[in-house]
Amino acid sequence: MNILKSFQPSNKSQKFYTFEGNVYRNDNLQLVRKDVAKHYRQIDSINKLKSCLRAGEYTSVGMYRLFFITNDGACLSFSSVLDNLQEIYYSMMNDINDGWKIIGLSSVAECEDEVYCDHSNELLS
Repeated sequence: MNILKSFQPSNKSQKFYTFEGNVYRNDNLQLVRKDVAKHYRQIDSINKLKSCLRAGEYTSVGMYRLFFITNDGACLSFSSVLDNLQEIYYSMMNDINDGWKIIGLSSVAECEDEVYCDHSNELLS
């Protein structure tokens, strides 16, 4: 079990994430929740989107930068997604194709050209 990062939720016992994406209690190594911080290639629910955000914007192997893909083919950086999370949640919950509905996750290693965020124009590659 590889430790990814730990956090202190209020005054409860300390918990930690693993590279597999699970959360365990620190005192007795009891599994609290599975797949809480994991990258998903296809994102079809808000829980998968939140899990990708928790897992971070870099791959665990190779440290390649990741970006989100919307239903109209736009690329969004992690910071743009966090800045516009309310619009993205609304589009995903109501199945609205307005350019904010996220359907996937990709890495810059898969692209031959430079990749820019379509919202903030930030260079991702």
